[in-house]
Amino acid sequence: MGRLAAISAATALIGCACTSSAAGDQAESDAPLTKRPFMQPVEPARSGQAAWFGLRPPGPATDPVQGVFDTSDTELPARPATFGPGPVNPLLSGEAVYADLAQIVDFSHESREDGEYLWGRVTGRPAFDRTLDWVAGELREAGLDDARLEKFEAKNVHLPVSGEVRLIGSDALGVGSKDIVLQSAMVGGNGPVNGALTAPLIYVGQGTAADLTGRALDGKIAVLISTPSPSLYAALPARRIGAVLEAGAAGVIEIQAQAGNMKSFDRDRHGCGKGLCFTVGGEDGYFLQNVLGEAARQGSTVFAALTATSETLDPTLANVVATIPGKTDRVVIINAHADAWFGGADDNGSGLAVMLSLARYFQSQPQLDRTLVFIASAGHHSSTVNGLRAFRAKHEDGLIAKTDLILNIEHPAQTQMMRSYLYRPDNNFGSAIIAASGDLPKQVAINNRSPFLIDLWHQGVECFGLDVQRIVDEALPGDLNAFSDRPDIAQTQMIASGGVYHTTGDDLYAIPPAALERAARFHAFFIGRVANAPVEQLRGGDFEPSSQCPPTP
Repeated sequence: MGRLAAISAATALIGCACTSSAAGDQAESDAPLTKRPFMQPVEPARSGQAAWFGLRPPGPATDPVQGVFDTSDTELPARPATFGPGPVNPLLSGEAVYADLAQIVDFSHESREDGEYLWGRVTGRPAFDRTLDWVAGELREAGLDDARLEKFEAKNVHLPVSGEVRLIGSDALGVGSKDIVLQSAMVGGNGPVNGALTAPLIYVGQGTAADLTGRALDGKIAVLISTPSPSLYAALPARRIGAVLEAGAAGVIEIQAQAGNMKSFDRDRHGCGKGLCFTVGGEDGYFLQNVLGEAARQGSTVFAALTATSETLDPTLANVVATIPGKTDRVVIINAHADAWFGGADDNGSGLAVMLSLARYFQSQPQLDRTLVFIASAGHHSSTVNGLRAFRAKHEDGLIAKTDLILNIEHPAQTQMMRSYLYRPDNNFGSAIIAASGDLPKQVAINNRSPFLIDLWHQGVECFGLDVQRIVDEALPGDLNAFSDRPDIAQTQMIASGGVYHTTGDDLYAIPPAALERAARFHAFFIGRVANAPVEQLRGGDFEPSSQCPPTP
């Protein structure tokens, strides 16, 4: 399906969700109330007061195509990539890489149009299989004739297939209060998560020990709030859902203090396990906080109904593998995972698109000393799935034994975003989010802290304009966890998890072509250097750093 058709279908779906919900009905019937600033105090509930204490009901979930901040109608552009030296080639242009990214994201939107609850390029689902078939075809068309799908079996892959958070309407919350379904709600946990629960809500703040002390949580649905800083990966405070459940809560709703009303899914990052736990977006969360606050002030109780179902799969999965032979059989592996929650434009559509551009580029260049092995892995998002580990198991005594370096390309191109000083929406947290001109800063990691590799990343900043942290880590989160026990193989990556990580906001609008070009051109320079470098330098041997940027051809 083309991009315009996907956008039209997505818009239609959002419209249906909005107009059929109780929230949408009340928003229309209570139109005069929507003009009142949301932060303005309301009068105590009494006979004849408007529904839900007169608070404006939340709207639909954020449209992933439109996004949570504007990147198309801005007054200033994204920082261009034309200033950088190094490989300048049409195959590495931002426009070319962006075209591939648009196709990759389209595979995710096809699953959304199919009505999948957890949509995206999800391992075990058709959209993931279509993505791999397309990647293999693109590699073969580029001249990598051995491009193939290497299949492996996965067990006990738990995926949610439905879920709902419904606030139960009652005249105690204002006359005519009808049920409201929070449109951004997503079931969490590691699965299988199944069950139904109707119970009173209790607000527990951040769910810390100070928040829970003296609270009677038994049999109640706890509502807590966390702040992604900058993302779900680093939410503050971390993993409090488990503590809230241990304190007696029967279910949990975790408000994500984020822009818009995005859906988020991070499996069990927050400690729910198989419990009945949900995340909700910023707009839903803000409404929920205000309702609970007003109910407490007036001596009322808010009830909610939680429902969730999941399924367990034993799928046959695959990695795509292709090679460009070198002058020797020593190997450099270039990996990018292909799976994704939701649109997955940065995680990891951008990495996959950059990897494709690199394969096309090096297939057209003079032969390098080392053989390049390209992997589009089945990823690591779904429980029990690790595509790179499956590749390792198959090739431990072959390609892996000959590997001198692994380069992982993961989340390389999301735009930076910031809070506006001026625009303060009245239906969400804090200030509006706006796009910045640069890229999201990324973590750079090298497992052996090789001076030669550090110098290449140094040139990435100085010569190609990469936006990264200024300390080189040794730990490599993400797909390279599959090789965490192999310090003898040099491993490196840059990776980021920003404000739309693992949310429906991680879509095409958030990826500027200039960021893709920066990543593609730098990685082409990097691979060209490491593929011809002495192995002692890759392993951390002596090296005299270079202070000059590579020349432009």
